Amino acid sequence: MLRGGAVVSTLGVLMFAGCFQPSTGADEIEAGTEPPGQLFGADAGTNSTCGTANPTPLSKLHVVVLTAPFGGKYKPRNVGAIWVETAAGAFVKTLERWGKTRSRYITRWTAASAGNVVDAVTSATLSSHVTHDRTWDFTDKSTCKVAAGNYKLKIEHTDYNGPGALIEIPFTTTAGTQSSPDTANFKNVVVTIQ
Repeated sequence: MLRGGAVVSTLGVLMFAGCFQPSTGADEIEAGTEPPGQLFGADAGTNSTCGTANPTPLSKLHVVVLTAPFGGKYKPRNVGAIWVETAAGAFVKTLERWGKTRSRYITRWTAASAGNVVDAVTSATLSSHVTHDRTWDFTDKSTCKVAAGNYKLKIEHTDYNGPGALIEIPFTTTAGTQSSPDTANFKNVVVTIQ
């Protein structure tokens, strides 16, 4: 609804913006069903200001991890995060953050990310420990493809008002699967890169 009570239909807005042109021919209707990359160009959906030198040709990193209690007073309730950093420790992207009100106690993630959850899966504090299953598309917080090289996957969780458990898994942008030995707080960790 616009000022003055005027109502504009979605079709009218699309026509005004030049996004929709009515047609009647069957060929024109079929042409309108092409994938977005063909309708808007090869770069549709990518950030053209990235300029990443030597971007990784890989498509995804898949991580699976089961968290286990740290031993705090709120166990088994817990907050946590999974994120990626460069080998030098620069924040790249958050993959998952669980817990909002108490997320300040995910201290290492908060310090690294400044709370950035762009494109991350977010949820409330978990009432128990679960298996986390996340995928990363090798883009950073600006949706730019990252360069090939060495990175660290970090997973942190806590069940009290302070720093909890942390695991760091170094990896390189090379296809393959690696597992991490179980610890008291992280079990069944498998990282697959494709």
